[in-house]
Amino acid sequence: MMMSPPGKFLCRTLPLVRNVIKRSCYKEGITAINLTEVTSSQQIQHSELNAPKDSFRPPLYIESTQRVTLQGLGGGSIESDLNNETGIATITISNTKNANALSGSMMVELADVISELENWKKGKAVILVGNPNGNNFSAGADLTSMKELKTPQAGTMMCLFMQNTLLRLQQLPLISVAAIDGRAMGGGAEITTSCDFRIMTEGSVIQFVHRKLGLSPGWGGGARLVHIVGHREALKMLCSSDPVDAETALKVGLSDGTLPETKDLIKGTADWLAPFISAPYQLVQAIKKVVLAGSELPLDKAMKKEKDIFTGLWAADLQLEIMERYMKQKRFK
Repeated sequence: MMMSPPGKFLCRTLPLVRNVIKRSCYKEGITAINLTEVTSSQQIQHSELNAPKDSFRPPLYIESTQRVTLQGLGGGSIESDLNNETGIATITISNTKNANALSGSMMVELADVISELENWKKGKAVILVGNPNGNNFSAGADLTSMKELKTPQAGTMMCLFMQNTLLRLQQLPLISVAAIDGRAMGGGAEITTSCDFRIMTEGSVIQFVHRKLGLSPGWGGGARLVHIVGHREALKMLCSSDPVDAETALKVGLSDGTLPETKDLIKGTADWLAPFISAPYQLVQAIKKVVLAGSELPLDKAMKKEKDIFTGLWAADLQLEIMERYMKQKRFK
């Protein structure tokens, strides 16, 4: 059976993809898009084909449209480091001139890093930090670049892109920690809620400042905050926009630990994480998936998911080895 060269197939399908994007953009009211850029081979290459089966990704034409728009709003960067030896990845939010606020291009870079982590076989945990030279965890969206999103439709596009990215961060099979030094404000506060844990230095604050900007949370942080601290505390934080210091955050359950300001933030967070990631990566990831299923699915479906994960581990070489070691240790006690 003769196969057409990939190039010819792409040339035949590009007009079809372009028409789909054009119809979608018209329906959503998004017109300030260069459709030639949207359907370039570079954008088509970034598809959900390499994402895990249970990864939450929008259709290719929608994600491509969002990415092209946001990539044009530059400034700052997202830096990542994946350490296969420790199983800990570090994501650094770096926009030092603007309190580590996220520009549009940084939003796209963050989504790309999440894609990399979704496919990281040996990972156990991920730590999110702000560049220390920015003196903050993150001030949320970079308002300078966001001024270019001048219509409700453009704001919706940015909102959906970040909701998708942070949901995927939350659903990673890795234990995630936001290590907060300085301020986590607005969208920066929302990013912290997408992590499993939050660790704060003594002088840091989390502040849902949206009300002061004439907004409500939009990246999913409001809904997640209710699950973290409860209905009443969430209302207080969102309606007052008051900063929540490390002591208060620990008391209401928004923070999970406090580090001295003088301590190396990444090392201190990794030390705090150590008891939770001492098992092999297969077990850490399996347990995280069980907890995710329990928190996101109806009970019957969560139990089915738990059964599937359990049976995938049972009688495997790793499980037999760990059980034998445990039995030997127990015998000598």
